[in-house]
Amino acid sequence: MFTLKCEIKIGSYTFYSVQEVKIKRSLHSFVDTAFITIPASAAIRYTGKLPTKSVFSSADQFAEGNKVEIWLGYDDDRQLEFEGFVKRINAASPCVIECEGYSWQLQQKGVLDSNKTIELKKLLTKITEGTDIILSDEIPDLNLNQAYFTGKTGTDILDWLKKDLYMNVYFEGKLLYAGFDHMQSPKAGVYARGRKATDPLSYRTIENNASYKIGDTVIKDDELKFRKASDAQVLVKAIYIDKKNQPHTAEAGDANGAETTLHISHFEDRKALQKAAENKLSTLKYDGYEGKLIAFLQPFAFPGCKAKISDDKFTARNGTYRIESTEVTFGASGGRRIAEIGIKI
Repeated sequence: MFTLKCEIKIGSYTFYSVQEVKIKRSLHSFVDTAFITIPASAAIRYTGKLPTKSVFSSADQFAEGNKVEIWLGYDDDRQLEFEGFVKRINAASPCVIECEGYSWQLQQKGVLDSNKTIELKKLLTKITEGTDIILSDEIPDLNLNQAYFTGKTGTDILDWLKKDLYMNVYFEGKLLYAGFDHMQSPKAGVYARGRKATDPLSYRTIENNASYKIGDTVIKDDELKFRKASDAQVLVKAIYIDKKNQPHTAEAGDANGAETTLHISHFEDRKALQKAAENKLSTLKYDGYEGKLIAFLQPFAFPGCKAKISDDKFTARNGTYRIESTEVTFGASGGRRIAEIGIKI
């Protein structure tokens, strides 16, 4: 029989019991969040020189900026569901510790930078300098124009890339991606029993798909709807106006479809314009699922992983799909993973 286990590291403390944990991660957001609920008073293991330390007030033991790791699973098969920092502590009863992923470090970092033109990778290197953030090697080569930032934070710039340049911007732990695709090789932390919070993490590439069988290993799937690309007639236009007031346009989709227009003023690369149009089209027109399914903690999966879905009633829908977001809950009532399913791969 499998037993649910947790291992939570906050600062120098590690504890193996918790009232409740809630975690949210998404390909559509660069802010990962977690909420850890513990009793207002608790006994917490200290992983420094002293082996243990009894505490009376849980809230007094933690501080904003403490590093956080949340490992959940069954028996010794524990997976790294979240890594980040303490953002806020609600010193009520029970005590709720609000955590944020590595975007938290960028919220603390002010940026004063003006560039007539700058490479995307160089801009991201500047805003992540002095943090623990690692840039993905899959970030595309792209020159940005008129990148002027005054009184902005690092997260303001990520928001600018996402909203004004229509890029996909998200974290995978401490790994940051920005571009028009998604990281192709998701990685997860490797569990090591007895590892101290100050010890470095090692990572592994996720090679196996998460398998879900509708009506069997899936607890609930009534929010999951199948959609076909042929059901939507859409045309996306990405437009850049150059210095001579001449428009440059890239199109993706159906010639006579309902038009969606992207006005982009910070790059004129023709290939990038085309990628921006195709990226937007992929959110409007695709073969795949729309909605979420509820399953147990296993199989382990997170945004960017692949889900292999089988359905005996609708075999035509069997296939491999991209996981867009996950919501993980853990507590006395058990562990659940809500996975948002997207495009068919």
